[in-house]
Amino acid sequence: MNEYIASLVDELYQLGMRHAVFSPGSRSTTLAMLFQSHGGFHTHMNIDERSAGFMALGIAKAQGEPAVLVCTSGSALTHYGPAVVEAKHSGVPMIILSADRPYTLQQVGAPQTIDQQKYFGTSVNYYEELSVPSESHYYTYPRQVARRAYLKANDHKLGPVHINVPLFEPLVPNREEEYFKQGRSAKPFRLVKHQEIASLASLLDGKRVLILGGPTVTNPKAVVDFADRIGAVVIGDPLSNLRQYEKVISTYDAFLAHHERWEELRPDVVIQLGQIPVSKRIQQWMGTLTDIDYITVSPNAEVVNPSLTTTIHVMASVDVFLAEIYRGLFAVLGLGSRIGDTVQGLLDKSDTEGSSSYKFGLEQDITDINHRHRLEESNTAYTCYTVSDLEYVRVWQGIESNSREQLDKVQEEPNLFEGQTIHMLQQMMPDEGQLLVANSMSIRDMDYFWATGRSQAMVYGNRGTNGIDGTVSTALGLSTNGKPTVMLTGDLSFFHDMNGLAIGKTHGMNLTIILHNNDGGGIFQYLPQKGTDDFDYLFNTPQGIDYSGLATMYGLDYVKVTNNAELEQAMQHYIGTEGIHLIEVPTSKEIGRELHKVYRVQ
Repeated sequence: MNEYIASLVDELYQLGMRHAVFSPGSRSTTLAMLFQSHGGFHTHMNIDERSAGFMALGIAKAQGEPAVLVCTSGSALTHYGPAVVEAKHSGVPMIILSADRPYTLQQVGAPQTIDQQKYFGTSVNYYEELSVPSESHYYTYPRQVARRAYLKANDHKLGPVHINVPLFEPLVPNREEEYFKQGRSAKPFRLVKHQEIASLASLLDGKRVLILGGPTVTNPKAVVDFADRIGAVVIGDPLSNLRQYEKVISTYDAFLAHHERWEELRPDVVIQLGQIPVSKRIQQWMGTLTDIDYITVSPNAEVVNPSLTTTIHVMASVDVFLAEIYRGLFAVLGLGSRIGDTVQGLLDKSDTEGSSSYKFGLEQDITDINHRHRLEESNTAYTCYTVSDLEYVRVWQGIESNSREQLDKVQEEPNLFEGQTIHMLQQMMPDEGQLLVANSMSIRDMDYFWATGRSQAMVYGNRGTNGIDGTVSTALGLSTNGKPTVMLTGDLSFFHDMNGLAIGKTHGMNLTIILHNNDGGGIFQYLPQKGTDDFDYLFNTPQGIDYSGLATMYGLDYVKVTNNAELEQAMQHYIGTEGIHLIEVPTSKEIGRELHKVYRVQ
């Protein structure tokens, strides 16, 4: 029953760990036997848990890799405390695996049963309980837990990680070799820090490169320039602000609905910058790419790819990553034309690692690159390094052009419809304006209909926890910089933070709110629970609110439009003007659902 633990043990080995220290115990039988049977670990049996903890500490210091520390349930875990605290404050990576009784045997008065959840509190970099996996992820889920543990142990501040492992009887596992191999990735996962980034340039040579620009991209121009220079395709989440640039792909959620496109557009390398885009179809597609180089770039050890196909996690800011890849293009692939200014610009913008030696080394490379550039003056017209497959780019651009033409037909839609509003808003937003998009359906409609190259407005949203709370207040906070500010929201998100309008009244803030009101949670129309018993009561949650009263309550300007002409007129009248303005756009959940079917790419 516990054979999935074999994949956990094997993944720790694949990640580079070679030493496991454990003490005898009943509940930890599964772990001890699998580590011993794997054949790749140096195992160390230490009867005393306190001594075992400090032994693992010493091994980790000597090896420069996390040591694995295994104990049984009950008081055994408590004896690791001094070594764990020492590892935390000394910056020593360790992975503690505590065997535990399963949830069915908790709180039943049995001996050796203590609460092992988050036992070490803030003394560890990370904690997770390994749940019994579902059949579809029986061997892959434990490997992902191992990867998360490894990343967190090797975060900028090295330290211990605690994984609690509930185990069911029978505790003696099947130790056949096939169980250790289950769920292995075609390409082993590895962590790359900034010193090694340049070497990744070789992975791009002659490859079909796809860049996923997530909502946390802070330097979109640098990303677009990079893609243009190497010949890569860029997909831009609406909150990335990559859509300010024409060459970025924006209609992907529409044409990737046709799964036959997946193979046609299949990349050789994916570079994901920060969080993955909001599109569910992107995430589904990425989940099928299990045999390619998939690079995620994040300044910390957080997992940012929920599709679980990452093969290389780069712990660096996007700016440092790009600068180092440019360095690699020069050093590894011998490409130097016009690279100096690009690297210098990135260097001036960001030195997030804070290393003076790192900065000096990069400056020296710039000197060398600029020297080479002077020797290549005859090639000054050559502005692209083009290490990638340009035909791949042309295929994407052709599909994008056709898809955009079809989606733009929404401008002719006679009904009040979210897609039409977004198309109209893109024409109305001032270049210096800023747009706060609420979560749920608003951000998904934005992802679908907001085109590239048509607006220079900055797009914002609260995608950290993907909740509907606090959107009004966030938009008001944005407005304090004095720029024309618009908020696009659904009625439930708006209702959730409606009292935020009070400070707008008392502090004289300026904000235009475009409220799509379909009286409830429209997103549930697209989820499996639609049509089930009590659907309206449990999910649609209609409130039947008359928002006109807000004009009196908060002293704002209010208008409820009845057609697209009135909506356009209201936008022209209010956007960028003083005061708080609410434009209510009544829509229909049912009609909206049908219109989303109409505006699909064939």
